[in-house]
Amino acid sequence: MRARLPFLVTLALASSIGCSAGSRAPARDPGSVDGVPLVSADGRPVALRDALAHRPTLVSFWAPWCEPCVRELPALERLSRAVAPCGGGVVGVAVGEKPHATAAFARARGLDYPQLTDEPFALADALGQRRIPATVVFDAAGRVVFTGDALDARAEAALARALGDAATRCNWP
Repeated sequence: MRARLPFLVTLALASSIGCSAGSRAPARDPGSVDGVPLVSADGRPVALRDALAHRPTLVSFWAPWCEPCVRELPALERLSRAVAPCGGGVVGVAVGEKPHATAAFARARGLDYPQLTDEPFALADALGQRRIPATVVFDAAGRVVFTGDALDARAEAALARALGDAATRCNWP
């Protein structure tokens, strides 16, 4: 179990451009992420493939204590609403948090896109994400096609490429 004091020290030292999620195990092969345990807001286990639902999806790693993460939540909500008609999705993954705390935080901010938790940093580690906010775009086959920091134009362009003709047909971006 992770000690709270180092976590609080990490929190206190988080920079304004990104928040360090702390020292964790080395990254695993990204091809092995499907079996990594995630938890839904109601405490049920969720497989990554089910969260992606065979559609191009932008996954945003965040935490409620990370100011840059919290600042980008409204943009992620808007993106989620924009890409849904195109067949795309946005999924939030709160790292180091309990499912009920993540759900309450998202509900208080009116976030409608799916929120999952990765309390032990298992998915973040498997994808080599060491800082938050972090953005990973998956194509419809569940392959990683982009990794980056905070949501930006490059991440949105990667999602648009993953959506292909569907993005053009639904007039996004």
